[in-house]
Amino acid sequence: MQPTGKTSNQKYVLAIDAGNSGAKVGLVNLNGEVVASASGRYEFRYLPDGGVEQVPEEWWQVVTNGAKQVIKESGVVPADIVAIGTTGMWCVTVAVGEHGEALMNALTWMDTRGGKYNARFLRGFPSLQGYSVRKLIHWVDIVGSPPSIEGIDDTGHILFIKNERPDIYRQTYKFLEPMDFINMRLTGKANATQSSNVATFLIDNRINGCRDYDPWALKISGIDRDKLPDLIPVEGIVGQLQGTIAGEWGLSTDTVVIASANDNGVAVIGSGAIADFEAVAVLGTSGMLVFHIPYKKTDMVHLLATIPGALNNKHIFWSDTLNTGKVVDSFLKNLVYGQDAFRTGDIPEDLYVKLNEAAAQVPAGSEGILFLPWFTGGNMAPPVDALLRGGFVNLSTRTTRNHLARATLEGITYNWRWLKEATEVFTKRTFPYWHLTGGGAHSDVWAQMMADVIGIPMHQQENPGHNTLLGVAFLAFNRLGFMSLNDIPSKVRIKRVYEPNPANKEIYDHMYTQFRKCTRQLKPIFHTLNKSI
Repeated sequence: MQPTGKTSNQKYVLAIDAGNSGAKVGLVNLNGEVVASASGRYEFRYLPDGGVEQVPEEWWQVVTNGAKQVIKESGVVPADIVAIGTTGMWCVTVAVGEHGEALMNALTWMDTRGGKYNARFLRGFPSLQGYSVRKLIHWVDIVGSPPSIEGIDDTGHILFIKNERPDIYRQTYKFLEPMDFINMRLTGKANATQSSNVATFLIDNRINGCRDYDPWALKISGIDRDKLPDLIPVEGIVGQLQGTIAGEWGLSTDTVVIASANDNGVAVIGSGAIADFEAVAVLGTSGMLVFHIPYKKTDMVHLLATIPGALNNKHIFWSDTLNTGKVVDSFLKNLVYGQDAFRTGDIPEDLYVKLNEAAAQVPAGSEGILFLPWFTGGNMAPPVDALLRGGFVNLSTRTTRNHLARATLEGITYNWRWLKEATEVFTKRTFPYWHLTGGGAHSDVWAQMMADVIGIPMHQQENPGHNTLLGVAFLAFNRLGFMSLNDIPSKVRIKRVYEPNPANKEIYDHMYTQFRKCTRQLKPIFHTLNKSI
């Protein structure tokens, strides 16, 4: 690249994370410092037919505003910004035209309208959990896991559009994930990687660096190959920044855009967890436990699997509880600060600080109150059950909002303990500690609770909300030759290590046992109430 203007010895990456509830943009240097950052939110749109959508133009506007803000505030010379890297949520599908324009709202990972179409091509005799056993075995062998019966993946979304929005399907140039939609806006190129496009469940993941979709999977699903983006290597470059974007954002057209990777793979890198089985718990809008793993494996009972990672020839362990930060937000914004007939005022800006203060007022175990955390349409891992729902159990006239605050965090954490147990069976090993990151890791109360309930130390990352920004920046620096993978762990700073408090072990063991029993005994009721929804 030919630098323009007065450059320095320091280099920077403009990192973008298009997350579930909002996008973050940061300018990251070679020392692992986020020298400037900005964020903005966008909303889900809930429809009565099971649709849950977002507006892609809102993603782009938040990203554009954030990019211009951090470039201006940092004062960094454009020639020193060597790359742009993008990550983000996945199982989110946007239909785009040839120029990257969104043809309709994006279907999110909570959108179930494609479930009947997935179920139609996946069923058969003999059957297991709604799948043809023959098809299930073949899909697990090739991809690692099949499309979901619920239709919450790209396959279900595309088939919904094909069957119920045929005009949109015909007009669609490519179906893209959010990170690849942003990259297309940046470069004009509609590309994807094994990592970014894993939720199509159409790529042969037995082949590292697979460059096309599996013919058998395409035929069975009925999805047209020409509607899917071309695949490039995960360690590759999409292209250079388009002149119009460079001019608007204040960047050089020499700035390159690196190939995308999903937020699971990026979160591991941003935590400095390069070694195999070095686990990272991401307390984000959803909840992910991720780590590099040297083999491909699937557990369909608990919905644990491996998927292509952000590093070439590396898989990552993938699991998603669904129910973490989104549940906390629902508790606070719908129950505590609900904007309804009981409204007592606007939602305060420091609502998460107030949550921590409230939870700290109640002893471990919330004086016997249990919380079931399945607010976001059931649970994924473990157990796999789309019909579970949330609720408080064992309330009394002595119950206060402080009790409910602590019980909410504990209930989410009990589900994490359940996930840890299933993961240890999956990997046939135990974990000496977890890295703790994501927005929820800001909470000292929750970090200590994670250590106490799960029973291992939690290494709380400094500025955990910047985790994915660091991860995508480290990947960009590595791909351009500025940083080796072995350099990355030393760039990540740990704020504090939380050791399990022995005084809380007995009560948390007891409450966790009751949590599991409560889930098992209420399951038939949840299924009866929700089977027609």
